[in-house]
Amino acid sequence: RSLSPPDSLPMKIAIQGVLREPEEATVSALDRGFLYGDGVFEVLRTYGGVPFALEEHLGRLHASARRVAMSLPVPIARLVAEVREVLGAVTHGESSVRVVVTRGAGEPGLDLALAKEPTRVVIAAPLRLPPKTLWTRGQRVVTLRAARDVSASALSTAKTLNYLANILALHEARTQGAGDVLFVAGDDVIESASANVFVVEGAVVTTPPLDAGVLPGVTRRCVIEAARARGFTVREARVRTSDLWTADEVFLTSSLREVVPVVGIDAHEVGTGAPGEITRALHRAFRDLTPGAGTALPWE
Repeated sequence: RSLSPPDSLPMKIAIQGVLREPEEATVSALDRGFLYGDGVFEVLRTYGGVPFALEEHLGRLHASARRVAMSLPVPIARLVAEVREVLGAVTHGESSVRVVVTRGAGEPGLDLALAKEPTRVVIAAPLRLPPKTLWTRGQRVVTLRAARDVSASALSTAKTLNYLANILALHEARTQGAGDVLFVAGDDVIESASANVFVVEGAVVTTPPLDAGVLPGVTRRCVIEAARARGFTVREARVRTSDLWTADEVFLTSSLREVVPVVGIDAHEVGTGAPGEITRALHRAFRDLTPGAGTALPWE
C-alpha cells in the first residue's frame, strides 16, 4: 500500500532504514500492521529542526513493543540515527515525525509466529498545527464512557496502531460540535483521544496516575516537572468527573499541540470559559524545556 499522501506533501520517508520517495514508499499488503493494526508507533515534533525528546519517545516505543510481545528490530541508537537521517533530508520547516514498527509480513492468521521480519518506517512531514484559535479561545470537549476497563488492560498504556476506538470517539465528539473527547471509566477521568488531561484547582495541578490506564505522555512528564519547578503542587491522583465541574482550569497535553486549554466540557463551562493563567504559564514553562525556548507561543 502506498504511504504517499493524496496532496503530495513534501515529506521524507525511510523504510527499513532506506530513504524512499513518498510515491515509492510502500509496504506489503500482508504486513500485520495493515491486516490487524499489529504494531506500535510514536509521534514527536521538531523545534528549529531538532527532534524533541527523541530518545524518550523511542524508549516508550520500546516499552509499547514489549507490552504487545514484540521486540524492536534494531537498537534504539539505530532508530535515532534513522530519524536524524530522514530529518536531514527534509526541505520544509518544522516537522512532525512518526516512527512505526509492525510485527512484519507473513501468512494471514492470528498466530504471532506467522510474522517474519518486523517492518519499521520513519516519516517526517511538515508540522501542521490546528488554527491559532485552539489556544486563544480554548477547546470544548465531551465525555465518553470507555467501552472497557482501561486500567485493567496492558494495551491501554501501549501506543499501538489499533487506533479505531480513538478515531471513532473523536468523530463522535465532532458530531457534537466539540474538538476532543475525555474517556471516563466508572467515575474516573482517564485521558482524551490523543492527549493527557490535567485539572487545576487553586495552586494544585492534578493528572490521573499511570496505573489508571493512562498513556505515559512525554509532554505530560515535562509539564509535571515544569509545574513542580515553579512551585505548584502536582498530584498524580484520581480525577473524578465531578472534579471537572469544579475545576478552575482544565488542559490537555500532547507532543504536537503541547498544552491546550479546555474551556467547556459537555454542557459545563470550565472556570471563566476562557483559557486560564495557570494553563498558559505551564505552556510557557513547557516550551522553555524544549529547543524552542523563547519562541512565540501559539496564542501570541
